[in-house]
Amino acid sequence: MSNIAISFMEKSDIEESARVLSIAMLDNPIHLVVFQNSDERIRIQIENDFTNLLKDRPGIVFIAKEKQNIIGVMRMFSCSGKDTADDETKSQDENSIDWRRKVWMNEWGRHDPKDQHWHLGPIGVLPSHQGSGVGSMLMNRFCLEVDACRASAFLETDKNINVVFYEKFGFKTIAESMIFGVKSPYMQRVST
Repeated sequence: MSNIAISFMEKSDIEESARVLSIAMLDNPIHLVVFQNSDERIRIQIENDFTNLLKDRPGIVFIAKEKQNIIGVMRMFSCSGKDTADDETKSQDENSIDWRRKVWMNEWGRHDPKDQHWHLGPIGVLPSHQGSGVGSMLMNRFCLEVDACRASAFLETDKNINVVFYEKFGFKTIAESMIFGVKSPYMQRVST
């Protein structure tokens, strides 16, 4: 672990960071049901989504590097909930990726706390480095930043193993919903 460094993402890191996130999250249950595939074409689409997010709404992004290679990415964004429009998802084409993505984002948005908080996500580590402590290094940095502000934090996930992981850092499940048959736990952490 001594050869892994956590640093702020630079603009020049955006594309590689988006690629890392797309690889790390390609097989997430929500991605599988929304994109209905996990081939290279879908991975590139997910990478483009992350590239746009990191360019348009970067917040604070930390990267984990091993030598010169990015192996993990974590984004935190200060926000206070968002309003969602229910009408946008009612009469659309259920076979459309755009429609399914809108349903997914609206459902997650409905659970976003209205109070000011740090929103965690996306966070991802390359599969070759998962289970080696990189995610914990990123989460420790996140908790340090949030605690310095004495702020609350919030996240959404779609994997049970992630729930157990986030609980180690003080997150508690506050709600759950189903999106296309995938359980989405919503978790909150209150700084002490």
